Amino acid sequence: MKPEIQLAEDYYLDNFSRLMEHALKWYQDFLAQVELDWIARFRQLDKQSQCLLVRLYSRKGHYFRSDKLSYAEIPSIPAALSQLAANDFITLNSPITEQQLAQSLLTKTELSTLFPEIAKSLNKPQMVALLKDVPFVHFDQLQFDVIDLCYADIIDFLLTLFFANTHQDLTQFVLSDLGLNTFEDYQLSKERRFFSHRSQVEQLIALGKLSEQYWTCDRKQLESLKDLSAALPQPIDHDYVERKRQHLINDIARDFERLEDYQTALSLYAQTSLPPSRERQARIFDKLNDDKRFSDSVTLILTQPYNLSELEIGQKLQQRLQRKQGQKVSRSTKPPHNQHHLTLDLTQQRVELAVKDHYETLGWQVYFSENTLLNGLLGLALWEAVFAPVEGAFINAYQFKPLDLYHAEFYAKRHKLIELRLKDIANGNCQFIIDNHKVKFGISNPFVNWTHLPEPLLKQALKSIPSCMLEALLRVQLSDLKLYRNGLPDLIAFKDGEFQWIEVKGPGDKLQDNQLRWIKQFNRLGVPFSVCYVESLINPSDT
Repeated sequence: MKPEIQLAEDYYLDNFSRLMEHALKWYQDFLAQVELDWIARFRQLDKQSQCLLVRLYSRKGHYFRSDKLSYAEIPSIPAALSQLAANDFITLNSPITEQQLAQSLLTKTELSTLFPEIAKSLNKPQMVALLKDVPFVHFDQLQFDVIDLCYADIIDFLLTLFFANTHQDLTQFVLSDLGLNTFEDYQLSKERRFFSHRSQVEQLIALGKLSEQYWTCDRKQLESLKDLSAALPQPIDHDYVERKRQHLINDIARDFERLEDYQTALSLYAQTSLPPSRERQARIFDKLNDDKRFSDSVTLILTQPYNLSELEIGQKLQQRLQRKQGQKVSRSTKPPHNQHHLTLDLTQQRVELAVKDHYETLGWQVYFSENTLLNGLLGLALWEAVFAPVEGAFINAYQFKPLDLYHAEFYAKRHKLIELRLKDIANGNCQFIIDNHKVKFGISNPFVNWTHLPEPLLKQALKSIPSCMLEALLRVQLSDLKLYRNGLPDLIAFKDGEFQWIEVKGPGDKLQDNQLRWIKQFNRLGVPFSVCYVESLINPSDT
């Protein structure tokens, strides 16, 4: 059992200092003079004022109540507030509208006291809606000072410069300091900055905020979607940021499509090259009976597929097109596979566990591993390659994967390391996988789920799966790391030195495309596999 980690009371101040130092070291030319002045003035504050300011930046919003601030490491909140106000880091009781005050800081009881003309029977949102958008002037009636955080956006800018995304924040440092997130000790980029222009950072931040609006708005309303699409920024010369933009465009376009605003959807899809843009355009042309453009879209997908997944979709669309043209198209047959049919009691546990119990009564040792086993084997086998010192792959110490993991250059830049390890596996030298499991246990890896990869399962798999077969399976995954990380069977069973993978299908459940894709590979490689179709045992007392 790991000893409990105790953080210093002011741990967050050191973490915030990391953000500033990173910005000054790598991106000082990005910082406006007002930001450079802000950092210089921050350094001149006394420690308790620095602590309070970082505490405020760690909270949501930029309006706060002075009576809600209480931190053991800050002996005098009023003194710290006074120094922050004197140095223009905050303002106290500055202009704020009645609506802003009520929405951000007041309880319903306080709202009723300050605005007795509003009926108490209303809920708070209804009460706030009745307030006027006029300045609040009765600060003397409040039991607290209203704090308005100046330069509220600087924290987002520093965080984005450091993490190169908009989802990690100061809590990431805490999780790591507490040992809840552990990252590999990889080599950081020495020569290349992730961003080359400030505008790229600003666009990434804007996209993060726009994405948050997207997920919280009512996407069944055309007006909401129109507002979002109107706010979309123009393309920018940065692959990562541009992919974020195109992903969001695809999401918004899909909602226009669902609302049958096909022309708007098509105009948005035309602005992206990321799947499923071309697929969705083809399907819209199909719905509109625009067979010419439907055919052109399918041809483009088939001749210039973005990846294997899009190629497979293109092949299905081609069959649809041929049927519309009156051609006879034979139905694609599912790959052959062994089948077992069982009738089990499903009232006490999920169907996969019921099948696990059944096979264990037959003498098999069974693990409910689903995608975690083969992905875990891949991650452990190629650990050194995943975290290899490839320039530009790692830009901060809090990444669980290299930036190029799902790009074509991942293999190209690491092929020697990858092939060396695959050769070891093919020759039966797999001890290094077990060693990595012991030495690296708990460290974040994009393919390893430590909770569902116990050492007994790992050893049993390496003992039972022929080395040449394992090497071939890992090569399948490497052919498309994102596509082949899903669709693997639910169970793996071992008995007398043999193994078999078992996909479990409950009543009415069918094999999915990603599962059929793996079945084809299992057939090609001779991997022992079966599908277990389960019907529910009917209790006579229930009929």
